[in-house]
Amino acid sequence: PKGAKYIVNRNNERKPREPKKKDQGRYQYMRMELCSDGDAEEYLKRQKNESISCIQAQQILFQVAFALHVAADRFCMKHYDMKLLNVFLQRPENDCEYTTMRYGLGSHVFSLKMKTEDTVIAKLADYGTANIEPESNGKPATIGQFTTLENTPPEFMILGDAAKQGHGHDAFGLGLCMLHLFTGHAPYEEILEDVVCPPGLKQKLQRVWEDETVKGYSVIRSVIWADVCTNEDGDVIEGEPDEVLYDTLYRYLVLFGIPEIKKNTKEQGKVWAAITSTLDGSTKRGGRANRTFGKRGKNNNGISDAAKFEGDRQKYSIHIGSDKYIARARRALEKVEGGMELLLSLVCFDPERRATACDVLNSQFMISFQQGAHYADDEDTSVMSFLAYATR
Repeated sequence: PKGAKYIVNRNNERKPREPKKKDQGRYQYMRMELCSDGDAEEYLKRQKNESISCIQAQQILFQVAFALHVAADRFCMKHYDMKLLNVFLQRPENDCEYTTMRYGLGSHVFSLKMKTEDTVIAKLADYGTANIEPESNGKPATIGQFTTLENTPPEFMILGDAAKQGHGHDAFGLGLCMLHLFTGHAPYEEILEDVVCPPGLKQKLQRVWEDETVKGYSVIRSVIWADVCTNEDGDVIEGEPDEVLYDTLYRYLVLFGIPEIKKNTKEQGKVWAAITSTLDGSTKRGGRANRTFGKRGKNNNGISDAAKFEGDRQKYSIHIGSDKYIARARRALEKVEGGMELLLSLVCFDPERRATACDVLNSQFMISFQQGAHYADDEDTSVMSFLAYATR
């Protein structure tokens, strides 16, 4: 319904009209309550300096993590498109000065309290790519899990066909949401818009991802060539390859660094070999830094991939980057105990070592929300309780 809230009357109490038999089963609808503040990405952009306070960011992150935890526990749901654009925000409807959202998780009770005017209720939305089949966990990833390409988990690009379906996809997306909440302004790919995969690395990745003679990367090949039509001889007659994944993987490396522990380097080492041979400044060939060139791009300025990588890291690395949005996120995360550690555990390149939604809720970063065994609320406080997962 249109308007700020849903008003029940006799007209809208009527059941929907039954479709004709020939039309039955053709349509499926999902209805949810109106969220007055829209999606979280646009909400951030509307705030002063396009950012929110640390406590607001923590509370939104907690709510989204709780939603993912419950959805996974109750329905074995994997969302597969976790981003702030798919988190809707709603204002509480009460006249109290304060609003408390109380959550139960095992023996812990968490209370998220803020002034009502600053409180937002986060709701996870957009289930078009979600999967609730428990038996899909551990199966090979398919093209169906390549949703927003800029948010593709790194293991999908590194392991190729050996990558598995599971909740790790959502955990990595939650990490990118956390980064977005603390940078403000825009998603990471817009902040790093001028960061593109250097030609040497791109050429080597093309040999792995796009060459049909290379086994183990057929799904990525399908993603890259999804909009390309070829003739019987394999010549392109229409469309262009989608090269987003090249920039996506490189931007992750710039943001978070090349991990010291590289998963499956023996079995699936082709991508890691491409990364280390081009971006590691100590890698030399014939006494010179590696300066190879990509088929669909040229390095005209003579800068090696390793030098470009170091320059991009100086500006955009979450550890040392000078960009104002990246630096803002780093300062905020380092100010709260466990903040940076939690982010890095969510964006870990190894899905088996990556933090889960439950880990987020029980992390040191969220400990300030925990309440003791006995608690009382102020008179001018409205309380919303979500205690189904509490054991005390």
